Amino acid sequence: MVFTLEALEAKHGDALLLHYGEVGSPRLIVIDGGPRGVYKNVLKKRLDKIKQKRTPNERLPIRMVLVSHIDEDHISGILDLSQDLVDAQEDNQDLPYDIQGLWHNSFDDILGNQPEELFATLKTAAASAAATGTMPTDLYLSFHGALMVASVPQGRDLRNNANALNLAVNAPFNGLVMAPKQGEKTVPLGGGLSFTILSPNQQRLEDLQEEWDKQLPKIKKAKPAEAQSITAAFVDDSVYNLSSIILLATAGNRRMLLTGDARGDDIIAGLKTAGLFQGDRFHADLFKVPHHGSDRNISTEFFRQVTANHYVISGDGKYGNPEIATLKMLTEARGQDKYTIYFTNQEARLVEFFNNEPAPGKNYQVVFRQDSSSSIPINLEEAID
Repeated sequence: MVFTLEALEAKHGDALLLHYGEVGSPRLIVIDGGPRGVYKNVLKKRLDKIKQKRTPNERLPIRMVLVSHIDEDHISGILDLSQDLVDAQEDNQDLPYDIQGLWHNSFDDILGNQPEELFATLKTAAASAAATGTMPTDLYLSFHGALMVASVPQGRDLRNNANALNLAVNAPFNGLVMAPKQGEKTVPLGGGLSFTILSPNQQRLEDLQEEWDKQLPKIKKAKPAEAQSITAAFVDDSVYNLSSIILLATAGNRRMLLTGDARGDDIIAGLKTAGLFQGDRFHADLFKVPHHGSDRNISTEFFRQVTANHYVISGDGKYGNPEIATLKMLTEARGQDKYTIYFTNQEARLVEFFNNEPAPGKNYQVVFRQDSSSSIPINLEEAID
């Protein structure tokens, strides 16, 4: 059996390939595609290499493409992939891949009945902030909220491309991919793989919509600056925190916790709602550390409660990620446990930290992606080529 997470070199973003199923005929899921340039320079080349090995004379089956959330550093590569296929289709060319479905919670689906003129102002300012890395003082959004709002048009474009390619969107869900109010929602995907959805939660999405409906009259009556401030605060405090799809991928008795850019408390809440905590903790074989190793909304106690044999961190130092503070939390929390941390990029500051950090009783290992390779695979079962 194959069960491998392959973390591609995705600059400051995420681009993951999930391989699973029988050794002789493994299946494939694409999770996020990194920021601009990653599809052309890394993801496409890797997919074409897999196609050449597995299905050289026909389309490469891709069971699903999943966008964990709409930040530019996750969705851009997937948008480029879908546009590539749309262009080929319009030119009557044979498509290289057979994508069987898309999971993608667009901003419009998460937050209905937007006042378009207000969001147009937010989007313009947010796009400028995302491009320059400089936040206007009158934007009111956090930088991370600005990146999400700036990606709203990309989410719409991806949905349009999915329609052009006749892709099933969010099947078998009727609308958003989400966890139930109580209990668990597990979707079998064939090949021995299933996804348990941990977040966003249906109750919280309903509460979000109810709160937004209450805010709309205030926004419409307010002066432009005040209206923008209210909307920005709502996006930062509510929509951003619910934007990431958190899921547990299970094959046999192996489990991968995949988190997008989710908050630590949302990860724990999702695991508890699904009844997956044992005592005061949850353990997975593999844990994709959220938000590229940022120390935002995460703690040493979180790493004590959510543990793994293998940790995967994708980032290249942009925006300070992975944060040294996060690595300190992780190594402090795990104490003398044995585990491995995988990085998609090697940075001098990371090497320096790990050279200086080990103390008697520390049993972890660190693995960096080699410069000669476009990815770093973590094999929980049989290895993939």
